[in-house]
Amino acid sequence: MENIYNPNTDATKKRKVTLEFVFTPGKKRDQSTVSVQAKTTLQPIVPVETTVIIGVANDGKVVSNELKSGAIGQSYMDVDTGEVKDDIGKPVASDGKVLDLRQTK
Repeated sequence: MENIYNPNTDATKKRKVTLEFVFTPGKKRDQSTVSVQAKTTLQPIVPVETTVIIGVANDGKVVSNELKSGAIGQSYMDVDTGEVKDDIGKPVASDGKVLDLRQTK
């Protein structure tokens, strides 16, 4: 059930549990040992993809950062903190003023 409930697995793929019973009878046939083993076929964790920005730093070294905004150079609002951040997730300096787009001049 944990594998089905895990949001990181494919929700619609089937899972399977097989119980294997192995009976080993005694010579007199009046007793037997029984071994039970559960074998499962579960779904693996789905892969996670991301996009990285690759460039050259001021010191000439090749560097990369995860693209967080969806487009190079685009800012976005972090839904967890409410902060405006640049395309790699660094907070953007703000003058504290709120721009009201409803006002026309």
